[in-house]
Amino acid sequence: MKLSNLSNKFKSSAYVATITGIASMLPTTVYASNVQGRINNAMSQIQSVLTGLIVTVGIVVALFILIKRMPSADDPQEKNEVYKAVGRVLGLVAIGAAIVWVVPWVYSLFQ
Repeated sequence: MKLSNLSNKFKSSAYVATITGIASMLPTTVYASNVQGRINNAMSQIQSVLTGLIVTVGIVVALFILIKRMPSADDPQEKNEVYKAVGRVLGLVAIGAAIVWVVPWVYSLFQ
């Protein structure tokens, strides 16, 4: 027996053992109720990420408005405009975050 044949047999048996080990770690059965739970869990996580993203963008925009208008904060007219702008940003963040949670809920009502 040649040495190259022996090494090829070892390589192929190591390959088969690796594939068998990986396959044994994978779940073999998937139950229908488990799939629905996983989908609901994934959708909840996606909604949480989107809500966090909307809130983060709102915070950045509000801080940008405040920092941009900081030099003229003594003027009452400017202060009023800053309050209105930050209020609009907070309102839009609330609407955006609500849409992320309300739209799937309304969609589930009609199924």
